[in-house]
Amino acid sequence: MLRSDIEKMQLSGVLEQDTAMMREIFRGDDILNVRPCASGDGKWKLMLFFFDGMVNNSYVDEYLLRPLQIFRPGELEPALEYAQKRIFAADMVVVQSDLATAVDMMLHGDTLIFIDGCKGVLSASTKGYNLRSVQEPDGEKVVRGPKEGFTENLTGNTAMLRRKLLSPDLKLQVQMISKRSRQRLCIAYLDTLVNRHVLDRLLQRLKGVDLDILLDTRYLEEIIRDGRWSPLKTMGSTEKPDIAAAKLLEGKIVIMVDGSPTASTLPFLFLEYFQAGDDYYTGFWNGSIARLLRILGFFITLTLPALYQALVTFHQEIIPSKLLLSIAASRSGVPFPTFVELALMLLAFEILREAGSMMPGSVGQALSTVGALVVGQAAVEARIVSAPLVIVVAVTGLTGMMTPKLVTPVLLGRLFLMVLAGLLGFPGIGIGLTAILVMLLDKESFGIPYMSYLGTLSPSDLRDTLIRAPMFSLRYRPKKEMTRDYVRMDDHQT
Repeated sequence: MLRSDIEKMQLSGVLEQDTAMMREIFRGDDILNVRPCASGDGKWKLMLFFFDGMVNNSYVDEYLLRPLQIFRPGELEPALEYAQKRIFAADMVVVQSDLATAVDMMLHGDTLIFIDGCKGVLSASTKGYNLRSVQEPDGEKVVRGPKEGFTENLTGNTAMLRRKLLSPDLKLQVQMISKRSRQRLCIAYLDTLVNRHVLDRLLQRLKGVDLDILLDTRYLEEIIRDGRWSPLKTMGSTEKPDIAAAKLLEGKIVIMVDGSPTASTLPFLFLEYFQAGDDYYTGFWNGSIARLLRILGFFITLTLPALYQALVTFHQEIIPSKLLLSIAASRSGVPFPTFVELALMLLAFEILREAGSMMPGSVGQALSTVGALVVGQAAVEARIVSAPLVIVVAVTGLTGMMTPKLVTPVLLGRLFLMVLAGLLGFPGIGIGLTAILVMLLDKESFGIPYMSYLGTLSPSDLRDTLIRAPMFSLRYRPKKEMTRDYVRMDDHQT
């Protein structure tokens, strides 16, 4: 039964009728528990509704049933407010007059208490379903720094975030987002830092969301983000509370969904592809060098196949004579043009990478490594591809692993540049890179320019872009339309 149907139903205050109505709502659900009970002297008749596996049974016994057994109302008339304040000992007992709201509470692990003669229902907090323990996310491991990660429990995730930011300035807004599963979504932001235009734009887009179920924040991202057809992300993601807290302190917004360990962050800028938690935990020298290596790796994996193709096909005069002779000797007997060689080997590398990711951890790594060695060696010996090309593909693949979140955009950009390099050589690569740059400059994330901070001359904006400056010099937050309070440190701290 849909919520819209439940909203039409009214509580009668007659226990038998209300019980029949609840049984009708959950008809065919064998997990529903219906527990009749009464006060100690039998004067009050009650009915408890809860789901097996969603509640802590000891809570129901100790805080709801046991107090009822010792309660003797005498001539006292049944009253929800009296039972809420004087009988039940659960940490939260709420009087509900709306049946649809009460059912929502029960679906999240509460126990509903109907009292004969009372036109309403009590919702008692008895949540006790099994949860995954807090662990470090596999995709965001750090050498030094916090190891905890979000889980699938929204309440636990908000608590972890609250522990990082012990301030009333942190606002957590909870909404129901899916019409059938009735899952909760939480929007987190710092009230004095958030850009109100970004927040208003997000809330406006959420009003138009109409989903049956929301299993992960990725479902939501594909609906509300800018550039829905673009391979580039305009909303970030993280599984770590410390990173989410750092994003909030930059004036950004964090979205968490009940049932998903991944939080979305917005706005998301292109620069964030190259940032990692280790940059801030291992010192500014290590952080700066690692970030520069990631940026260099991005340009290498994007352009190296196209550069090799352009050199071998159009611009042999640039290659040193000995190297040119070596490449020509290795290509003798190869039946395919350079573009086909590159396409075949890159496709084989992507297949091996995907196969490795689908297998268990150690098996997948061995499969990827051994598979790449065997396929590459066999292809060279069979004269299907040349040896220098295998080196190019290997370097391309390794540098691509330095920015795993850019795999899809790099794959498409690499193919685009290879086609232009095969047609025009170096001028084609130049045209392709210019087109990619124009696309990036034209892009926005919730009204914020996608390439913010990379084209600025402001020292405060440049200190945490291509490099990571020391903490004592990061006095200001970036000022580019992101936050309303850009002072991070007082003068005496710097």
